[in-house]
Amino acid sequence: MGRQHTTWISDETWDRLGNIAGESVSKKISNAVKFADPDTMMRHNAQMRQYSIAKSTMRMLAHLLQKKDYQAMDAMLEETEWIWGADVREG
Repeated sequence: MGRQHTTWISDETWDRLGNIAGESVSKKISNAVKFADPDTMMRHNAQMRQYSIAKSTMRMLAHLLQKKDYQAMDAMLEETEWIWGADVREG
């Protein structure tokens, strides 16, 4: 259950709330607090690093495919199996 509070919010902060997802001011504040949570930030940053590695890997695989270097592609697929979630060479 929630609590009702009276809080002073500057005009600048009030304007910034408009950029945060949520139907109500309460939901906007809740979303802002969730985003600012250190655990959420660490998880988000880890996911962004994974995305960056996956993107670089895809580019390298495309380059190796163009060169028809299937041996290097096979080695790279083994090293990056965590991205695909399974052995893609079997499918």
